[in-house]
Amino acid sequence: MLLEAILAVVIVSICLTFIAQSLLTNFRTGVRFQEMTRALLVMENRLGLLYATNASDDQLETYAHSLEQPYDKFTVSAQADAINDHLKKIGLKLNWPAGHAEGHLDATTVVYIPDETQNKS
Repeated sequence: MLLEAILAVVIVSICLTFIAQSLLTNFRTGVRFQEMTRALLVMENRLGLLYATNASDDQLETYAHSLEQPYDKFTVSAQADAINDHLKKIGLKLNWPAGHAEGHLDATTVVYIPDETQNKS
């Protein structure tokens, strides 16, 4: 009888350990998903600024700089290459701390620059 009770306690302990590990893994996955979702929103915002300003020079800083609140843990840098007189290829790099590592998201796009914008500079 004592052996059966000890065996039952061991089996229950093992099951509870697996359940706790499963819950912890789900929590970590949720946090990573939330970070990636915020990163996608930040990248969409930065791309929208590029399109709205026709890739103005103040949006194309090549060094990594922090963003304003509430996205202050993100850093962004840009690299621009002229394709022709009206097209500019722009690469954006977004970084943020993600636990012991660093999360990153890269995007490349092409921005059309109309004639009236080119005559101003």
